[in-house]
Amino acid sequence: MTVEQNAGWDDILVRDNFQDQGQTPTPDPMWRSPDLIPFGSDILDFDLLESSYNGPDLGIRHPIVQGALNRIYVRGKSLRSGCPASGDARLYYAPGGLFLDPRAWHAIRSENGDTTVPLINRGGSRQIAPGQICVSRTAFVLPQLPPGHYCLIGTVDTPAHPVSPQLPVFNSNVDYVNWVKYNPDVCWRNIDVIPCEQRRYVLSNLAIGNLNDTPTKYVFGVSGTHLPDGTAIFSSTDQRFPFTLPPVQIYAPGEDEVYSRAITLPAHYSGTVTVVVEFAQPLPCDATLVLRAYNPVTSSPGTLAHRLAAPLTGAQEGAEPGRFILLGEYTFVTPPPGS
Repeated sequence: MTVEQNAGWDDILVRDNFQDQGQTPTPDPMWRSPDLIPFGSDILDFDLLESSYNGPDLGIRHPIVQGALNRIYVRGKSLRSGCPASGDARLYYAPGGLFLDPRAWHAIRSENGDTTVPLINRGGSRQIAPGQICVSRTAFVLPQLPPGHYCLIGTVDTPAHPVSPQLPVFNSNVDYVNWVKYNPDVCWRNIDVIPCEQRRYVLSNLAIGNLNDTPTKYVFGVSGTHLPDGTAIFSSTDQRFPFTLPPVQIYAPGEDEVYSRAITLPAHYSGTVTVVVEFAQPLPCDATLVLRAYNPVTSSPGTLAHRLAAPLTGAQEGAEPGRFILLGEYTFVTPPPGS
């Protein structure tokens, strides 16, 4: 399943972001799939499914609501050039985070109680012609969960590119990132809606993990759009590894990412991070706040690690050769006026 593609994907594509056209590696950001569509208690019809393929993001208009019915649809598109494609969708959830422990994933069942749901076209057929958009025949239903942030992972299992219901076990952070970026039949969604016009936000219990066999440095990034000046503090009260990093200064309008000092997580660590963000002015109602986690490349990287790594201008912790691997992100958006 992990095969680098130079000419694009030849099967059913589920995107990681609107720029994703089946190329590998997927362009950043990797965790904003518009094809995992939370839709509340409403029924998603094909007209809207097709007309919104290139935007807007329907999931932002229908955020997950605690204690309510949360239908979630998986959308795909056939990039086959010849015969029709067919496939089955599966959906998983995990506590939301900057970098997840894959052992936290849980399968989500459909309204019929199934964990595997066929993809169908507008006419209800499983045969998806080249260029056709498809969707899970029934919606998946997120189970009733306690308040918090949650991530969604979708996969598409096809005859040409089978995907096991049992998600992979990863031996390193790089293997995990590679799985997302190099598989057009895997997609990810990390987006939450937060209220606007507040100055202080406490984003608690964001999952963070270290899959490596050795202690590993992490650097956190903060960026966004339409942000006032402010600060962000990353901390953890986990008794196994408590920490509080110095404040990160946010500069309006937030488009330039700013970085924390590095923290070294123990090998095989799995815990949470709390981020307290305070702004000098109320947060506008068209703002976004993006939190990211990076690994500095601190030793001679392998080919894959070097390919995934990129320089970070302004990061306080240097690395050899000053390159960092983006492990994950969580995006928070404020509702548009009148929503």
